[in-house]
Amino acid sequence: MRRPFDTLSRRGQIGRLRTLAREALRRYDVEVDRVSFAAQAFNTVFRVDASKGTSYALRVSPAIRIHADGCEALEAAWVTALRRDAGFPTPAVVPSRDASADGWTQVDGVPEPRSCLLFEWVAGRPLREQMSADLVREVGRLTAVVHDHASADASFLSSTSPANASADVSVPSSHSPENASADAPSGALVADRVLYFRAPNRLDELRPTYGSVLAEAVDRAQRALDALWRNPPHAPHLLHGDIQPGNVMVSRGHVALIDFQDLIWGFEIQDVVIALQALDHFDAAEAFFEAFRAGYEEVRPWPDAEPEIIGALNAARHLNVLNFGMSMGKPGLEPFIARHAEPVAEWMARTTGR
Repeated sequence: MRRPFDTLSRRGQIGRLRTLAREALRRYDVEVDRVSFAAQAFNTVFRVDASKGTSYALRVSPAIRIHADGCEALEAAWVTALRRDAGFPTPAVVPSRDASADGWTQVDGVPEPRSCLLFEWVAGRPLREQMSADLVREVGRLTAVVHDHASADASFLSSTSPANASADVSVPSSHSPENASADAPSGALVADRVLYFRAPNRLDELRPTYGSVLAEAVDRAQRALDALWRNPPHAPHLLHGDIQPGNVMVSRGHVALIDFQDLIWGFEIQDVVIALQALDHFDAAEAFFEAFRAGYEEVRPWPDAEPEIIGALNAARHLNVLNFGMSMGKPGLEPFIARHAEPVAEWMARTTGR
């Protein structure tokens, strides 16, 4: 009898996922020479070297499902449109033989079917390993291009209808679309609530350390979000949802933005707050903030907001990521919890005296 997946070492789990990756690759017209582990964070990424010398990245999802059903088809459609319409530097999604972008795959020894997407391989290193103001400025410019494209033309959304999103393995959803919006496309989470990832609320588990302040922060940030959606700065549209140095690849001075999986439906200020928060822990954070804004303003006006809204959106991002991380249940969470809970507690103390 095979050992349960959850009892395996990290190396053992990656080995099982490599078997699943090879099974998923059967869907593609790729003569596979080698499949090797590349990275693991939320997803597990394998480098696929083909016999003709071409390389790809196969992204394998974890068992937990935090995104909207159909997000892979929407991600693929948007990436394809960005490359076609704007010459945008992001890796192409490789369609399978049946023309679908994603392939739900299941093998013995790996719990739950996993979504697998195949991308062109992107050379280089993550921005977080080589931070500079010039590179951050380019990220700001690319962020504005993303927003420009999403706000100007959404015709690519027609390719994400259920008829075009096929899967061999049925994956039922256990979550109802609480944030349903008449205009939001299928596959996009609507960022009109603090904890918009599809994960149970685990923040109460931190009451022994933080008391009721995190729950109160969720309520306070939610009131700000409600106000934003009642008086929107512009029509909501697709956003990247996770612009941060780990999702930017740099090769010979050229920057590529990757991983649109966390795409959301909302307002540009939300995407900008997410991006700036990811820069906040670097020593040169202020210089990076200025560079990001300067790059953004090369393409379109800066999506500013009242300080109260920005503070609430910043807290909301911390709370959403904190809750998601706790739901993942990985070991060694203490530093992660402190990194996201402490700024929220400080925000509450500064703005409410709590």
